[in-house]
Amino acid sequence: MKITLLTKHPENFPACQPSNSYVDASVRTVQSILDTKEILILSEPDNQLLNSLNLDNNQAIFIIDYKSYLDGSYDLLRDLLKHNKKPYIIVINAPNEAELAVKYLKAGAYHYFTEELNYDCLCTIIHEILTKSTLSTNQLVSELDAYFIGNSSCIKKIKEVIPKIAETNCNVLISGETGTGKELVARLIHKLSPRSRKPFIVIDCTTLQETLFESEVFGYEKGAFTGAISPKKGLIELADGGTLFLDEIGDLNLSIQKKFLRFLQEKSFNRLGGTKLIKVDVRIISATNRNLKEEILSGKFRADLYYRLCTLQIYIPPLRERKEDIPLIVEHYLNIKAKELNKEIKGFTKDFIDKLIKYDWPGNVRELINLIERAIILTEGDIITGDVLNEYIEQTSDKLETTSQIALKDETVVSIDDKITNQINVVKLTLHEMEKKLILETLIKNNWNQSRTAKELGISRKQLITKMKKLGLLKERYYSRDENSNKKIETNN
Repeated sequence: MKITLLTKHPENFPACQPSNSYVDASVRTVQSILDTKEILILSEPDNQLLNSLNLDNNQAIFIIDYKSYLDGSYDLLRDLLKHNKKPYIIVINAPNEAELAVKYLKAGAYHYFTEELNYDCLCTIIHEILTKSTLSTNQLVSELDAYFIGNSSCIKKIKEVIPKIAETNCNVLISGETGTGKELVARLIHKLSPRSRKPFIVIDCTTLQETLFESEVFGYEKGAFTGAISPKKGLIELADGGTLFLDEIGDLNLSIQKKFLRFLQEKSFNRLGGTKLIKVDVRIISATNRNLKEEILSGKFRADLYYRLCTLQIYIPPLRERKEDIPLIVEHYLNIKAKELNKEIKGFTKDFIDKLIKYDWPGNVRELINLIERAIILTEGDIITGDVLNEYIEQTSDKLETTSQIALKDETVVSIDDKITNQINVVKLTLHEMEKKLILETLIKNNWNQSRTAKELGISRKQLITKMKKLGLLKERYYSRDENSNKKIETNN
């Protein structure tokens, strides 16, 4: 971590030399850093210089000599907070005034030392900061490794981006096949975020019925319906201050999507049967196993809702694309499941791992965890061998083979002429969908401005309008409007 001293009089600044009093050996490490002058000294910092101090985007320690800048020290403090990522700022040689100390500490100073500065104390504070930074980094790595198992390049990239995403308040869309660990990633983002002490509430969109949507999600007031004998908070209200996880968002019908969109736009809602507007502070993380862009093209998912949810996106690859992670996942869950089942398992054979790696894992990590549990139960000794997998793999292979035979049998009743016709239709459909996709994405990019869209596509505005009508690309179908407003939506210039 960088240590920077801001002073106009460096010659008057002792290099944190210890006094005769006892100083802990670990603190002397910090003193030695300062004694050997591994510290940057700046006298006239400007905004450009302050901005360049943290180009690597790491945390840093800044020591401001109040005597050098007097009242300008406060502006310097604010500039440092503005230009650097979570800096630790220590103010030294400051007046012994409680009101001034409170002002600096409230503004973001980590510590405030008066003119009677004890340099041993300063070194102790710096040591405390360095220790805290090391611990938080180690904890972060530990959390990532414990939650999300794997060392493949794709998993490493996800692990790198998760802490950055966690720091923000942006909505996140996590995509990937069933069983890849989307909820696990969502929980990890929440756990590493400033909202970690607040609730993490899950809404399972696959089971959300339209008739019960408002009462479950928004809550209800007393007397809202028969049986509503007292008011009840909905899932969104319960998540206030925390994270709302919308699991399998692609399964929502269009009517519910519309209601969710309004909430996302306003960040407020009414309970069922109520008139009071309730505002909440929640972060939205969504997950889906579908291709939502294709769902938009087919009219099954709203484009405006998609772009609200997808400020940041994480794609989790299927297990078959990162088989090098299988041994690590097995080792991790083998220990956990063996303890849960109260069974002593010392390890597994190479044959066991080889068979796992050869398998394609349609159910992904979830299927692997279930198979690990099955293997522990079926193993009579304390070493798991590949034999326990034979029956499972054979049964799965038989099912896949049967499915393939049914598909082939169905195909044999189609004549050659029919096949050719079908292939031509498939090509036409593909080109049709490709054109529709391109035009739709360009329209959305240009906020449905037809002139700009036509220019970008290299066609005339008249041609664009003709194609939009032919392809059914109406703004009202893909884009929301404020139903409380009587303003007409303009699609033209």
